[in-house]
Amino acid sequence: MADQLDQAAEITDLYLQRSIRAARQPVPVGVPGECETCFEDSPRLVGGCCAPCRDGKRR
Repeated sequence: MADQLDQAAEITDLYLQRSIRAARQPVPVGVPGECETCFEDSPRLVGGCCAPCRDGKRR
């Protein structure tokens, strides 16, 4: 029979596995160019927008 420490360790392992799976998202490929939203040049556009525009922040 498992005691409370064994149960806590099992829950921690499950949480860690779930967190790692959630963090393993593919990183979209970026291309250099001009942002479609702010019209600034950026070394990496994803979906035509620079990082500040995608995040909703101003440069």
